[in-house]
Amino acid sequence: MNLDQLIHRKPEEKVVFYLRRHPIILVSQVLLIAALGLVPVAGYFLVSAIWPALLTGAVARPALVLLASGYYLSLWLFFLSNFVDYYLDAWVVTDDRVLSVEQRGLFSRTVSELDLAKIQDVTSEVKGFFPFLFNYGSVFIQTAAEVERFDFEQVPRPHEVRKSLLGLVEADRKKQGETKPAGE
Repeated sequence: MNLDQLIHRKPEEKVVFYLRRHPIILVSQVLLIAALGLVPVAGYFLVSAIWPALLTGAVARPALVLLASGYYLSLWLFFLSNFVDYYLDAWVVTDDRVLSVEQRGLFSRTVSELDLAKIQDVTSEVKGFFPFLFNYGSVFIQTAAEVERFDFEQVPRPHEVRKSLLGLVEADRKKQGETKPAGE
């Protein structure tokens, strides 16, 4: 689906930035799944060293193959759901509003939007060694609207995103005739 179809961009509206989770998040999930994929292989070598007759039994061998197949199928489903969540989560910031597109499970999506003038405070947070090393974190947008808080999770360069958002809020307020400063 095209981004313009999903967010219904206004004709004069310009996309300032389009955010997704940092790519290292997907890499870490792939590495975890690859490590979990080695568990049955290690189990095979362990069982063949301790109890080799189990691998040649008429009932035990098909049962172990069935068990390993179910395990790999579950692992594949886990990877697929994580990839869909990673790929379809997006945050779009335009010169007029903020849009949050969040995939919740395989068959559920939430799209929220917030006018820049309703933003009261923007906070960025980087917690942990790897987020600090790879410069990713969260950006929290506090509002007085129905949705009180927008969260951009695990986005690259969160401090730059916060500064850009505050600049856009100021520009939007000046455009609308307000002079109230945004909280920094």
